[in-house]
Amino acid sequence: MDQELIEQARRLAPVFKERAIEAEKERHVSSKTVQDLLGSGILKIIVPKQYGGYQLDWETLMGSLMELAEGDGSQAWVAAVYSIHAFDVSMFPKKTQQEVWLSDLDPIVITGVAPSGKGDRVSGGATISGEWSFASGVRFAEWGIVGVMLGGNQKKKSPTHHLCLVKKEHWQIHDNWEVMGLKGTGSADIEVENAFVPEHRIISRVEQRDGTAKGTKTHKDKLYSTPYLTIGPAALAAVVVGCAAGGLREFIQFAKMSSKRGVKLCERESIQLRIAESAAEVDCAKFLIERLARTTTYKMRSFGSLSIEERAQARRDTAYACTLAKRSVERLFDVSGANGLYTDRHFQRYYRDVKAGSNHIVIGWDRCGSTYGRVVLGLEPGLDEI
Repeated sequence: MDQELIEQARRLAPVFKERAIEAEKERHVSSKTVQDLLGSGILKIIVPKQYGGYQLDWETLMGSLMELAEGDGSQAWVAAVYSIHAFDVSMFPKKTQQEVWLSDLDPIVITGVAPSGKGDRVSGGATISGEWSFASGVRFAEWGIVGVMLGGNQKKKSPTHHLCLVKKEHWQIHDNWEVMGLKGTGSADIEVENAFVPEHRIISRVEQRDGTAKGTKTHKDKLYSTPYLTIGPAALAAVVVGCAAGGLREFIQFAKMSSKRGVKLCERESIQLRIAESAAEVDCAKFLIERLARTTTYKMRSFGSLSIEERAQARRDTAYACTLAKRSVERLFDVSGANGLYTDRHFQRYYRDVKAGSNHIVIGWDRCGSTYGRVVLGLEPGLDEI
């Protein structure tokens, strides 16, 4: 773990907190935030060294994201998707990696991986069309990775889920991000109509999930062969956990300063117990994310693979960290009274961001918990689960 980058994130957290209300009003992060992220080096944590990155480890990325989220969940969420998408790019063929990283040393890549688009195979690639939701941070992106149902090179093959890399001039933004939490992420829809994508900018989603996509063979570092669902969702969960830590800190300050009928809130035993339990949950959630990141880095660099059981446990731990984060803020919100409702106060924002972030389908407990249960019981994990 690189402590200097963790400290960079820690220094940015209060800056992001100051910008949080503005980001919510604008419904997207500011250009200042994007420049701060670029200047901090956080977005280069996973970029390969040969392309100007740091090629560090999953622990540094997750630790940085948790620190940023203690300031503001929306800006940290955008940092998470910008950062983890360097991993996506690394799975494309070398020619694609060079196009992205050598043409611009600080490229920003967004995604809409759900296969809501359609494509047709043509000579040299495919033409794609469709509309994709939840393109977080799209306002500042140069590239986008979108999911399409696409047939194989042989026409007899049924369409399967593929990922296509397109440039920003191919999409139109539909600014429909009107939501209750993570309001500042600018996660608008994008639409692409009849865009040509060359073959080297197309990979299989199944191979991406398994860590066997075309570009993995271009890296000696086996970190870039990490099965995607082991680590991609964990970056989002790191933000949720960081938000819970920020909410806990905010509530403690509120409890120290508030009183009711002449009795300080901090002197009530019930408040003390709620804080203690929520703090324990936040610590446990952090531990799960940190252990997942540390173990994944070690296993991939030492052995080059993860077992199905290890991948299932990563999914379980990712989702359970979010469950703990939700419990921690809900327990405190329940006793925050009317003071917890004001939209110009930070605690309710942390609460909303935890709830919103946890709603992401890839970190939901029902899906990830059942996947783990199936695997340990000797059943198949299910389609698109690990």
